[in-house]
Amino acid sequence: MTPRKWRLVCVFEALVRFLKPLMPPLPPVDNPTEPPKSILVVEYWNLGDLAILVPFLRNLRQNLPRARISLLVSADLAHFLHGQRLVDEFISVRVPWARHFNRWRKYNPFSLGWISLARTILALRKRRFDWAFSARMDVRDNLILWLSGARRRIGYGIGGGGSFLTDRITPDLSRPHRADIWVHLLEATGEPLDPSLDSFLHTHAEMATARSYLSGLGIAPDVFLIGVHPGARIATRRWGDERFAEVARRLLEETDAHVLWFSEPGTLSQAPQLKRCHAVSLSFRSFLAVLSNCRLLVCNDSGPMHLANLLEIPVVAVFGPQRPEWFGPRGPHDRVVIRPEFSCRPCSDYCIFDQPYCLRAISTDEVYSAVENVLQQLTNVRDRRGGVAYESDIWTSVASSLRSTTFLRNHSGSQRG
Repeated sequence: MTPRKWRLVCVFEALVRFLKPLMPPLPPVDNPTEPPKSILVVEYWNLGDLAILVPFLRNLRQNLPRARISLLVSADLAHFLHGQRLVDEFISVRVPWARHFNRWRKYNPFSLGWISLARTILALRKRRFDWAFSARMDVRDNLILWLSGARRRIGYGIGGGGSFLTDRITPDLSRPHRADIWVHLLEATGEPLDPSLDSFLHTHAEMATARSYLSGLGIAPDVFLIGVHPGARIATRRWGDERFAEVARRLLEETDAHVLWFSEPGTLSQAPQLKRCHAVSLSFRSFLAVLSNCRLLVCNDSGPMHLANLLEIPVVAVFGPQRPEWFGPRGPHDRVVIRPEFSCRPCSDYCIFDQPYCLRAISTDEVYSAVENVLQQLTNVRDRRGGVAYESDIWTSVASSLRSTTFLRNHSGSQRG
């Protein structure tokens, strides 16, 4: 946060604090030791943010199984967690500052989005939730917690709005990743944590449909699949289709793998015309089921990267404006390719240059070296069938050509940007 933004936050908080006496007082918590009957979780941002939220929700459900959990979520993403048995209710909301990238559209006072947001907040206030959580470290989210009327409001105050909370949690600076920031809120309430609660559930029908789809592409069940997803919601996080295509070309030349070139329906991303490279453009749930059949995903810093983590699929992610220690993949075989020398990182995706040179400076050699590194690790992982251990030899051609990786780090790497 820049000094200018912090001054604006302080002015805003002071103004709201002046108006607080005009609002009806919130009822206090009757018994702080009594388990809550209703819980509100606030996370209305993007797909990747929801994927990061899953470990928190699983721990919350496990520790408080009788509580009714409601998730305040973007109206466009309410379908994501359906069927995961994590949330009892999805409350759709359209928040102007989360829906637009342009600053004027975020805070346009004439937007009808403010009316919709006010109606949602009034509906929340009537519910009188026992607990409410937000890990955004944002004065706006803390204000929503207060306006919701929840008796116990748990969050962080370092981004402003600490006066709106009943439980102002001190961040654990040794664990800066967003997933850890979420679970630390629950930890601070005295609830035990299980770090293994991080997964995504598919129905049998979804998996059967995915296998049928791959069979229709001529892909046998035992084929080693590598996914490539060149898209990202924000333009400054896109490494470039042509660069991903070069990585795919080299993979197809040097291995026997098949490549699934993922793109969202309606996008202009074109799969390279290469043998064993298949264009895949599916609805969201179908995409997840097909992705779960991949052994590796090569992508940008994007929502699919976090989805692959939920599916326990190794990731090679190309990072530019953002910090991997905050938002990077977290699997044991994951790799991040990044140029650490750019001091302007993080820029909150508002690049100060004519283009994101932090991404443009990353070569295809660096990314392909990261891919080779992961494939070599996967080659050394032993499977067990019928009690007999064996090593897959499908990557013999890759293992023989592995070379050293530059500008490479894993999710807990010692090199900091």
